[in-house]
Amino acid sequence: MTAKKPISALLAVLLAFVCAGDCSAADKIQSVYSSAVISAGSVRMIAHRGYSSIAPENTLPAFREAGRHGFWGAECDISPTKDGVWVIMHDETVDRTTDGKGKVADFTLDEIRELTVDSGSNVGRYPGTKVPTLVEYLDVCKKYGMHPVIEIKTCSPVEAMDSLAALLRSREEKDMFTVITFGQEHAKRIKQLLPETPVYLLLGGGPDDDLDAAINCCLDGGLDGIDFAYVWKENDVGRIKEAGLKTMVWTVDDVDTAEKFYKMGVRDFTTNTLTQQRLPGNALRRFIRRLQALFNSFRLWFAVSC
Repeated sequence: MTAKKPISALLAVLLAFVCAGDCSAADKIQSVYSSAVISAGSVRMIAHRGYSSIAPENTLPAFREAGRHGFWGAECDISPTKDGVWVIMHDETVDRTTDGKGKVADFTLDEIRELTVDSGSNVGRYPGTKVPTLVEYLDVCKKYGMHPVIEIKTCSPVEAMDSLAALLRSREEKDMFTVITFGQEHAKRIKQLLPETPVYLLLGGGPDDDLDAAINCCLDGGLDGIDFAYVWKENDVGRIKEAGLKTMVWTVDDVDTAEKFYKMGVRDFTTNTLTQQRLPGNALRRFIRRLQALFNSFRLWFAVSC
């Protein structure tokens, strides 16, 4: 019993130090380079609906914040209005994020412009924010040198892919887009219209046959890869790669999950919180993370041996 006392005291001191480190590192903005595994410049971070943890999702402020924080890309969600203008909105309706009600497809552009975004991160800091168009989003990406990652919502008519392709072809930066969608027919059609544009099929959590169907769809339609939810496992990622397809993962909001998929060979991450911008204190954070791992290993050994 007496031999355990100094060890217990040491554990207490280590625990206090590690907890203090956790508190100091628990900033809302985190850098992926706080990781002890991910090397600088080796990943591409994509801001989910813009930098949606610090500005309302899918708004120009969120896309600008993504640019200011050094994201490689910014993801958005698009669908057409009643008069055929592509606008940025995650849901089929405007209800959740604006002061209006109804389906996006039932509004004209002028009508949707009358709405104000009234929900989302720090919305009070961005009064009068409006629903942006796809063109406005692309202009922000161009200004900050960000790669546009455009999700086509499945509520969009498949035949509307023609107007989307025409819009993207008209852009000066037409070779710098990535398109993602859950809609298999949407993905195949846009790939036919824009064969040089990377097109990824989105995949949420599901059984193995969902992954089989996604892989088969990509191979049949000449798609480039699968953008999968973080719930899939290493052997699933391996199956995607064995099929000759590229990988992206969403939505990765902590360094441990990023490290896990990095070790699997994934290099494109969609996130609400992590950035690839270097932040002060990253070296200290890496040291603290290593110390935490050492402490947890020692604690396990101590529990088993005693």
